[in-house]
Amino acid sequence: MSSRPSHSVILLGSLLLSTFAFGQPKRVINLEGADSLVGRVIDGKEARELVGHVRIRQDSVRLTCDRALEFPESGEVFLYGNVIVRDDSVTMTSPRAIYHREVRQSEAFDDVRLDDGKIFLTAGYGQYYVDSGKAFFHTNVVVRDTGSTIESDTLTYYRDRRNSLAVGRVVVTNRTDNMTIGGGMLLDEGRGRYSRMTVRPVLVQVDTAGSAAKDTFVVRGAVLESFNDSLRRMVATDSVRINRADLAATADRAVFFTDADSITLRGSPVIWYGVTQVSGDSINVYLKERALSRVTVMGDGFALSRSDSAMPDRIDQLTGETLDMVFENRKLARITADTRAISVYHLYEDSLANGLNKSSGDRIIMEFEEGKLASIKIVGGVEGQYIPEPQLKNKEEEYRIPGFQWRESRPTVRGTELPWNSRRPTQK
Repeated sequence: MSSRPSHSVILLGSLLLSTFAFGQPKRVINLEGADSLVGRVIDGKEARELVGHVRIRQDSVRLTCDRALEFPESGEVFLYGNVIVRDDSVTMTSPRAIYHREVRQSEAFDDVRLDDGKIFLTAGYGQYYVDSGKAFFHTNVVVRDTGSTIESDTLTYYRDRRNSLAVGRVVVTNRTDNMTIGGGMLLDEGRGRYSRMTVRPVLVQVDTAGSAAKDTFVVRGAVLESFNDSLRRMVATDSVRINRADLAATADRAVFFTDADSITLRGSPVIWYGVTQVSGDSINVYLKERALSRVTVMGDGFALSRSDSAMPDRIDQLTGETLDMVFENRKLARITADTRAISVYHLYEDSLANGLNKSSGDRIIMEFEEGKLASIKIVGGVEGQYIPEPQLKNKEEEYRIPGFQWRESRPTVRGTELPWNSRRPTQK
């Protein structure tokens, strides 16, 4: 009586070790080893329980864990304890997981970690499809590579193309440039060469170069794109707003050239520097060690500045086909207006208003000392007019240059507008 059960157990164990499925399934799972194997029936379904040093293989996929429960009919394998799923260079680990035999999909729970040799990802939940190389994650998703970190509510990753789509509360941190970008959706294409952030995107860069105090650079727009090809650049489009300690700007489109340390503004651009407001058809901004070095305005250039805060209607004006502004030690040093140049400058004597000078010529050069006007030079076709104070008072608008437009909507930064506060995003 005792020999027949022993023979049956040995035969059953041999069958299970040779193939980990039955009934001619579409795909076969092979058991490569376990400390013990027990056949069971759970809720009317035949199951096999594996305990201790479990090793399972399906083609290129390797599964290891402390304990496994396999249902041959459905093709599901429940994995528990130190779960590791390997497929070529991809390794996914978790405390527990489910492997779906027919679709070759791994579903991981709790502390999920994925490493493909290029990126390292952690999340609360993850799915990996072996055949397509597609992976999906949600709950506190964090992806790290050699230069950046992506945090999001959900993330879909395509292994072969290394493309990813992050959705929810997305935060990208670039450690190389000390730059952070937040928004509601991130599409990253082409092995890090191109990315696109949408849904109220914000770019923030904190820099201390040349100053003991931190200088925060903030950019907003409907779309923020990053190009990392032969010419590294960030592109902001649609309702662009820029702000930093000494500079603010608006435009339809802004391009930030990372290596050249410059910014181009197109589409009704306006910049503010201190009390000066500058506009034109297009504006180029040049930086040196993150400090403002030069501003070039092309087409209908206007530079406006309020001459006295106590007299808001008195605004100094300078216009020309082109404007060139030079800065030294973070202060305006010179403005040059070329071609049909006109200046309107209000005068003061002992802090008392004393009329204005209106001048025109082929070129006007204004020199500044410590940010204050020191001299004006006019070259070619010079014409000038002095307006005495009694004639000017309460009639300032009559002496404004055609095309004059003073804008009060200088962009500002409020901490509550930022989509993060150095906190990991949480799923809603």
